[in-house]
Amino acid sequence: MTYQKSTARARLLAALAATLFSTATLADGSGSPALTKSLGEGTNWVLDKTTQLASLSIAKGAGITTSKDHSVTLTVDGVETGIVPGHYQGNIQLTVTDANPVVFALLGGAGSLTHPFREALFLDQNGIVAGKSVLAAAGSYALNKGVLSGAKVISVGENFNGIYVTGGHYTIRGATVDLTGNGGNDFAGFGAGIMSTGKDTTLVIDGAKIRTHGAVRTGVVADKGSHLIVKNSDIAARTGVLPADYISNVTPGQMKDVPWMLGLSGNVRATNLLGDDTVATYINSTVSAEGWGVLSIDSSQNTKLTAINSKVSITGRSGYGSYSIGNSVNSFYGTDINTADYGVIITGGNAVFGASSAERLAKLNTELNLGLSAAELAALKPTRTTVNTGRFGVMWHGGGTVKVMDDTIFNTQLTTFLVKGASATISVDGSKGAQLNAKNGVLVQLIDNDDPGPITVNGTMVNKGVYHEPLGVATQIQGFDTSMAHSTDVVGNFSAISLHGDFYNAYRGGAKSGGAPGSTGPGGPGAGPGGPPGGVSTPAGKNLVLNFDSAHITGVISSSAAKHAKRTISAADYKLLGEVTNTPEPAVNNGAVVSLTKSVWTVTGTSYLTALVVGEGSSIVAPDGMRLTLTVDGKPRPIKAGAYKGQVELRVAKI
Repeated sequence: MTYQKSTARARLLAALAATLFSTATLADGSGSPALTKSLGEGTNWVLDKTTQLASLSIAKGAGITTSKDHSVTLTVDGVETGIVPGHYQGNIQLTVTDANPVVFALLGGAGSLTHPFREALFLDQNGIVAGKSVLAAAGSYALNKGVLSGAKVISVGENFNGIYVTGGHYTIRGATVDLTGNGGNDFAGFGAGIMSTGKDTTLVIDGAKIRTHGAVRTGVVADKGSHLIVKNSDIAARTGVLPADYISNVTPGQMKDVPWMLGLSGNVRATNLLGDDTVATYINSTVSAEGWGVLSIDSSQNTKLTAINSKVSITGRSGYGSYSIGNSVNSFYGTDINTADYGVIITGGNAVFGASSAERLAKLNTELNLGLSAAELAALKPTRTTVNTGRFGVMWHGGGTVKVMDDTIFNTQLTTFLVKGASATISVDGSKGAQLNAKNGVLVQLIDNDDPGPITVNGTMVNKGVYHEPLGVATQIQGFDTSMAHSTDVVGNFSAISLHGDFYNAYRGGAKSGGAPGSTGPGGPGAGPGGPPGGVSTPAGKNLVLNFDSAHITGVISSSAAKHAKRTISAADYKLLGEVTNTPEPAVNNGAVVSLTKSVWTVTGTSYLTALVVGEGSSIVAPDGMRLTLTVDGKPRPIKAGAYKGQVELRVAKI
């Protein structure tokens, strides 16, 4: 800001009476005075307009504020900097902007939080809103015919947003966003790198480089029905240091780290899709998070999240590739997913894994309104999807579906499909080369939900639940038929595929975990990644229904009893959740129903079923050097085409 000498002197003298304030007129080549400001301990400087300085000192307990309808932001040499005690030198600007309060409603009508958003660039349907933009932090930007170029946002303060778009159709091209410091609320996008919000908003991010380093400092957020397209971009989020007084919890808006009850750790999601009817698509992009999750969805219904020819990675020791919730559809075409724990977690949503064929991309271009040119489509080479995980492929702790097709490959250290007390449908079509490779030898595992749930403390759902393995023998639930399919069962449909691995149903019938006093029981009342909806479970059986068509299966298929490595699991042992060993045994409330159509099952160990259909042209055999016997309700039966019902037992023994 350029000051007249007399005006500047009057203002300085007035300010000196209230604070320690020194001034100097320096030769800067422009004839304009360069100002120095020093705030003494406990003082507060109230600004009414944007102010430039050459140096600024802020003592302990001092601060800089503005009116309630405005916000003030400090930049030093174009870098957004938190207004905290210290000495600052250089091109200093204190920008006063119109307030951008964003209200976040708490669950259950418990009130709301109002976040004072500040952003380098605020765009609405009319363009850049200068009054709501901290332009000193925006770099050498230019907006021309809906294309924003040259934006460069660097922040070392907390809760500062890079670019915020609400309304209109914009393309952000070649932006650089680098944010260091914690965010405030990733359920609201408070502190995100780039954010689109509102049903009338379409935002294309092309060729961006986005880096964040802080707890809940999300790289990209799409909210409230907006349409987001990210292409040719690089997004990476690193975890931060949580406040010393933070108590881990699952209350949306207050949660700043992933609940350990998911078997995870970390405090940043690289991206988040929020709000009903929101659509986000990532094309030819690299997206990573150090911990927690990469492509997340939360607090929403009827959403679509799609990754095309992209790389999705957890770079640290814990995290998931994507989270599918609230009937969302999470689709991966020609995408590599590399994670420490899970490829995808499902709580009510749906996941699709397939190849990025030219035909499919053309269809997606139309269905998702991607606006890709013929040249852009041609540049996206047909690619398979590969899921590599250090633990599980897909984990359910709420109902949902998975579809695997084309030449998709799952390579998992532990179980490919882990279902925790939920209803699930798994469809795998191997006709084009799909593969399921589980190093621990288990392809499908059904167990009771071992999430102990949070404990409510002063209205906050705190992560202090403890899992206790149920003791004793499961009790038969009256009226539950273990020999038939129910709408609440786990159903697996496998076609034209060779499968090497076991299938276990170790569900006990809704047995409670025996959580710590005050625990809500398995699942807890959390929303999103805080735990599946529900609370204390109601006893109910759950069958594992497996349909094989033109498949070759080598392994055990059985009802079983599962055991964790420890009977009591707390936060210190979070990675033990979901990891069990199985003992095949007759079903109680956990039937195993198998149907073979033009398929061959090579039985490698004792298998307990409750119903078996062997279609014409199908067979059940023993491995070489072994013999196989079949009994139904204890009576020997010949192994041939037909239907068997009751206590169906298959045993193998050496010849």
